[in-house]
Amino acid sequence: MIEVWNHEIKHVESRSRPLLALLLLIPAPSIGVLANGLLAESNTAFLAFIGLAIWALCKVWIFGFPVIWHVRIDGGERGFSALPEGSGLRPWIEGLGLGIALSLILVITFLIAKPYIDIESLGASIRAVGLDSWSMVIPAILFWVFVNSVVEEYVYRWFITEQSSTIFNGDPIKSGTISVLSFTLHHVVAVALVAPIWMALLAGSAVGIGGVAFSWLYHRHNSIWPAWACHAVLDIAVFGGVGWIALVAS
Repeated sequence: MIEVWNHEIKHVESRSRPLLALLLLIPAPSIGVLANGLLAESNTAFLAFIGLAIWALCKVWIFGFPVIWHVRIDGGERGFSALPEGSGLRPWIEGLGLGIALSLILVITFLIAKPYIDIESLGASIRAVGLDSWSMVIPAILFWVFVNSVVEEYVYRWFITEQSSTIFNGDPIKSGTISVLSFTLHHVVAVALVAPIWMALLAGSAVGIGGVAFSWLYHRHNSIWPAWACHAVLDIAVFGGVGWIALVAS
């Protein structure tokens, strides 16, 4: 009886630890987005400072927390999510190819929805957050592609997937679902700050589809890099479109 009880305690502990990690991490991106959108753009200097401070702290937390938890709490080793030996170019080709296919679907979907979108209002909302010239848009695209998307893959495809996998005994569907839902959440919040809620939900659906693709690539190749290649192509399409709406179409 005692042995069974001890086994149950260990089983609960093995699940409570990754659950705590997820609870400490998943809300942070949405908190940062809300602080940036609601406070950092305020005309009141103090509120703007608080908003930027919260946003910056959330960014540091999102980047630093996973590796600290992995090394200090889980006892893991540092690494760079290297592709398995002998993978060749196939993972990169699959990532880039899937990214191009999804980008084409996204463009077609936008063209279908375009008659129902107030381009002028949307463009004004985009310019209001600082993307009001190509000199601002192009560096932003480079940041999203080479910094932000890498961090997101590191957070969502590696850390959140692996912590969820521990909770669900290695089930790729369940762990992938947690990764996709948490990835989608802060994107919906971000779009809702500058666009109607229906557009935020539509964008969230598109992000969710992208998240499924990224998770599939991660599970298939056991590395974040094919997923990043797919993610990077989509970011170029999305934020290139954002720039076009803000600076050309409106």
